[in-house]
Amino acid sequence: MTLTSEQRRSYEEDGFLLVKDAFTTDELDRMERGVMRAVRDAGSETKPYPTPATQFTIEGQYQDDPDLLFIAEHPAVIKPMEALLGGPACLSAFVSYVKTPGAAGTSGDYQGSHPTGHCDYKTYQQAGSSLNWLFTIIGLTDLDEETGPLFVSPGSHKMSRIVPVNDRIKRVERASSANIAPLQDTGLRRGDLLFMHMFTWHEGKANRSDHDRFGLYNKYRAVNAPPACGPQLFSEKSYRAFSDSGKRLIPHHSDQPVREARLIVDRGEILLSRGEADRWQLPGVSVSQECQRSRSMTSKIITELETAMQEQFGLTIPWMTFVGDYPSADGVRRVFAYTAEGLPAELSDSQLQWATAEAIEKLAAAGELADEDVAALQCWREENCVRGVGESPERAKSVAR
Repeated sequence: MTLTSEQRRSYEEDGFLLVKDAFTTDELDRMERGVMRAVRDAGSETKPYPTPATQFTIEGQYQDDPDLLFIAEHPAVIKPMEALLGGPACLSAFVSYVKTPGAAGTSGDYQGSHPTGHCDYKTYQQAGSSLNWLFTIIGLTDLDEETGPLFVSPGSHKMSRIVPVNDRIKRVERASSANIAPLQDTGLRRGDLLFMHMFTWHEGKANRSDHDRFGLYNKYRAVNAPPACGPQLFSEKSYRAFSDSGKRLIPHHSDQPVREARLIVDRGEILLSRGEADRWQLPGVSVSQECQRSRSMTSKIITELETAMQEQFGLTIPWMTFVGDYPSADGVRRVFAYTAEGLPAELSDSQLQWATAEAIEKLAAAGELADEDVAALQCWREENCVRGVGESPERAKSVAR
């Protein structure tokens, strides 16, 4: 499917685009089989399907069902999605919500300006912290008045602004509900495809019908706009379920947990800490097992790294941005960066030092700096990305913007 000029203008003006009847009956039946098989197998942590008034969430990064995952690389989704994002993209979240009769609608925005409507750009959310992403929403039932319509605020995406932190990092000035137009029904029905901008305010109403309310709510991001708080890792079985050509959509995959988090603190020179056997390394922390097991581990890693920098070195790190993941036999090392023009050149802690690029090259050549740290530093310096601000949930929710 190729978008017309009128469709692209509509998306740019309204912040969403509804494409009617985008899929065949066979494709819709196949998706429905996949979703319902997953929800019956998994249910929720405490309730079996079909418990009334319950939301069941199916996350695709833990699935290998081709009846579920095929849609993530469907041409009707991929071609227009990449056209709207302006280039190559990847899948950052694959989610289906199944709401049984009586289930509530959406919760409000985390900054408190609306009780039920919200914008999904969040500095602490793995998919939402990219600076160039969108939703692809596929209705698997009619979202009518009783089932619970999907509402959006036309043009609300224009009310949030991306502004520079410095010449490398940008942040978002998020709109509040006082700035946006009233939310209106999208008219999403079974088989329709809705593209929705990352800054568009929206709301899902409660299910007042006698049947399930469900669909697919996937997020894609531009390849050059990594999520600031880091990606969720797809399992290897999910990765293998994609076609050879579709595997490019899943760059972040591993069955190993993220066991270690490190931070590039950059003030023109790079902060290094003394590690084992007097080798130098990027400062960091071992990720707790509780964090490794958490479905929201991406934001929890930032919390643990932020806390460690304060407790170990007395350094306050107000934000950080994801650089890359570096796998080993023991697990994945996740590296973030923070540009710290204001930190002092003189350090009182003898376990810390500032290192110039030349000094880092000498340490690397002498084997006194880990290969993963060297690779992360090279990526940070050379990779041309649109980088945003990642925060711990605690910090994000406590600071008014």
